[in-house]
Order: sequence, then structure tokens, then C-alpha cells
Amino acid sequence: MDFLPRDCFLSYVSIGHREPASQLINTKPFIGNLIVMTTTLASSSLTAEYVNPVIFATKNVFEMMLDCTPTRKGLRLKTENSQTHEISAVIGISGNAAGTVVVSLSKAAACEVLKRMVGIEADDITNDVCDAVGELTNMIAGQAKAQLAKYELSISIPNVVSGMNHVVHFPSNVQPMVLEFDSEIGPLTIEVAFSAIS
Repeated sequence: MDFLPRDCFLSYVSIGHREPASQLINTKPFIGNLIVMTTTLASSSLTAEYVNPVIFATKNVFEMMLDCTPTRKGLRLKTENSQTHEISAVIGISGNAAGTVVVSLSKAAACEVLKRMVGIEADDITNDVCDAVGELTNMIAGQAKAQLAKYELSISIPNVVSGMNHVVHFPSNVQPMVLEFDSEIGPLTIEVAFSAIS
């Protein structure tokens, strides 16, 4: 799984690339159209610095609990309001930065999480599916928290939201980063946004 350089957003935006996203899709770690407004530049750089512990924890938990390794296929700044997938677990961040981390899964992937974790089959998003996704994300948060402690950040217990086109609100002064993954159980995204506390 690829990790992000701390300065990936700062260096990319400062050199002024304006190629369309379709021409950048295979350019790592600078994937997608990363042209942002000056007011979001510092926060985007901050997000890139803090996101690696979340990526690392996601990889570890998926391998340990689900016996599959997610593979990153894309990186972009979030422009749409609604979520791509049907179920999301939302983690709040507090401390020297305020932020939100969202782990979002397709319905099929979420049902497979339930099956692999507790052996129960489902074909729709039920309370059991939501509980399994919440527990999986809680494990991700727990692993990431140990690495984020050096930044004096705390991570909340995940809240689970489901439904087509549900909306998760991020800090208003930062544009979230979207990391897209493929996995054996189906697609997922991690969305991360941080803003510094003044």
C-alpha cells in the first residue's frame, strides 16, 4: 500500500500543474486534479501529514480481520457532497488539529465484513452489518491512535451512517482528501480532512 509524502500537496500545488484528472490518474502520489485555493493549501498539507497512520492501520486491520489487503487505486480532493458508497464509519479527530476520517464501503463489501468477522451472512445493510463496520473502523482508529499520539491528537469512537447519497460534513476550511481502494471484498474509500487549531 502506498503512503503519502508529508509535503505531497504543498509541492504539487506550488508547481502549478493543471492537467486534467484523466492525464494524472497514473501519477503517484499526485493523482487527480489537485488544484486548490490558497486558503485550503495549508490544511491540505496538514491532512497529507496525518493520513499515513490511518492508511497503515487500515491495511493492518483488513489483513488481520478480513484476510485481504486493500490496494490503493486513486487519490484526489473531494469535490462532491455525498458519499460514493452506501455505508460510512465516521471518526472525529481533536487536539492540535480538528478533523474527520471517514471509512466508506459498498453494500457488498460491508456485508462481506460481517461474514468474515462473525460468520453471519447478509444481503442488505442491517444493524449487524453496521455494528461490524463500526467495530472494524474502531480497530482502525485504535491502531492509528497510537501513531497519532505524537501529534497530540485524540480519536473518537466511530459513528456509522448508511443510505444512498448520505452526506458527511467536514471542517469548512479544508477540502477532504479521498483515497480510493480496491480489495477482495469490494471497493472502499478513506476520506480525511484536518484543519489546524489556531
